[in-house]
Order: sequence, then C-alpha cells, then structure tokens
Amino acid sequence: MIQHEYIDYGYFGRCLKVYNESMEALITVDKGPRVISLKCPGMENIMCEDIDENSTMSGGRYAEVFGDKKWYIYGGHRIWFSPEHDPKSYYPDNDPVMVRQEGSRFTFTPPEQYETGLQFELILDFDETAGKITATHTIKNTGDETQNIAVWAMTVVDHDSIAILPQTDKPTGLLPNRTYTVWPYSDMHDDRLMFGNKYITIKQSDDCKANFKLGFNDEKVYMAMYNKGQLFTKRFEYIEGAKYPDNGCNCECFTNFFMMEIESLSPLYDLEPGETMTHTEHWEIRPCADSFDRKDEQSVADFMDRNIRL
Repeated sequence: MIQHEYIDYGYFGRCLKVYNESMEALITVDKGPRVISLKCPGMENIMCEDIDENSTMSGGRYAEVFGDKKWYIYGGHRIWFSPEHDPKSYYPDNDPVMVRQEGSRFTFTPPEQYETGLQFELILDFDETAGKITATHTIKNTGDETQNIAVWAMTVVDHDSIAILPQTDKPTGLLPNRTYTVWPYSDMHDDRLMFGNKYITIKQSDDCKANFKLGFNDEKVYMAMYNKGQLFTKRFEYIEGAKYPDNGCNCECFTNFFMMEIESLSPLYDLEPGETMTHTEHWEIRPCADSFDRKDEQSVADFMDRNIRL
C-alpha cells in the first residue's frame, strides 16, 4: 500500500516521500515542484540531482523580467510550457509548494507565475502496489491575454541514461509518416545518437560537452529510459491532426555533459484567460537486469520486445 512522509533531503530541503513495495518517489515542496528522486526499493535514483548548479539562469535579459531572482534546473521531473521562451520559460520556481492529498493522489501547487500569467499544477496518482504513477500536468492562464502554448512534461534523468525512442511505422503510401526537428547545435554525427528505422537511441555521456537535441512525431506514444538496472517508461496521448510545437513534435530528447531530458508535449492551444489545459503521462519504473547494445538496432528491438509491456 502507499505510504508517505516528509523528510529533509539536503540541498533540496523538505520533500514528500511517497512509496510502496515497488517504488519510492521524492517530490520537492520547499521549491519547484520536482520529482527529484524515483527508484525501485534498494536501488539508485534515476533522476538528475543538480546539486552542483550546472544549469542556472540570472542577470542580463533574464533580470529584465525576473529582477535579481535566479532559475535553477534542480533536476528531476517538472512542468514547463512550449514553445520555449528566453527568459519566460525559466520562471524562478524557488518558493514553497502547497500539497493536497486525496488517498493515493497528491496535488502539488506552486505559487502563481505573475510574470508569465500562468499557474502550474502537478498531480501524481500512485498505484497502491506497482511501480506506476499517473502524472497530470495542468496550466491555467491567469493573465489577461490569450496564450498559444503547449504543456511540456520534462523529465531530467541522470548520468549514463539511455533513451529509447520508438518511431512510427504507420503506412502512408507515397506520403511521409515522420517529421524530425533538429536544433542548430545538434550534430547528426554525434556518437551519442543511434538512428535506426524502428528505434532511435540517445545516450548521456559526461565525456561529451556539446549539447544535442532531437524531436519528432512519436505516434507510438511512449518513451523509455534505461539506467542503473532500471527501466523507466512514460506513455502519453498523441492527437492526430493536432498542431504540435517545434515543427510538429510531441516527443523530444536533449542531452549535455551532466544530464538527459526525455520530454513529451501536448498540442498547442489558444489558452484563453481563465482556461486550463492538461497533459497526462503514465509512468512505470521496474528493475531490469537485461542488457542491449545501444548502437545495434536489432539488439535494441529484441530488448524492447522482451521488456516493454504495450
């Protein structure tokens, strides 16, 4: 059964610990919120914890909007909005978070973002016994103007993570079935990337200092990540014909020298003042002693056939 308690988690301050026989999660409540830790019992945290403050933002153009405040990535899972905006996407969410519990559902509500006119909320529904969480992300327009945005569910995972990204195989005859988006800093010869016909893999490497990001239309509606003997998957909705950010992406993956982000996105909506939009992911984490060669697509496909429960 689900149990919970508040603990002090060092750099991140007060966190809510929620756990059952199959998983343990820590969610920051002094700041964020962030799902700053997620793991199976007796195993290591798969989430990035940026205690070295590798990724922050302050001063310059940022200060024109947020004054002397500072943004920290912190790590873990968070809500964002897309398209990405410099600096408004980087709201300094450093204040305490309100927590509400209803059985195995926990709702995390940070303060309203007055500078952006948005109110975020993260709702986590925990399975009583399995390593499963339903994560619902909501954004409310609290401003006076319509905003054309998407909900961006951002999971920042730790060193050595390998993202496994399935490609659509929908038969479309003479018409295309896949759209890829590449950022200016992405090198398509990057050794961290394996571009297959059925799967794409991207590996985080501390030895590579360059940023890399790839986005595409994920009509298989899931992403997987393998690290520390654990397999993490998140599933989400894809609405055919809807307009998605970044040239049609509902799935994006970014990596740099200290972490990796596996990201799903909702369609873009014209969010009117007072309206709320939602985007839901279904998570699963479980031990996985299996292995594969990330550069060999057949090895990846065999691994996924053995381990992914569709």
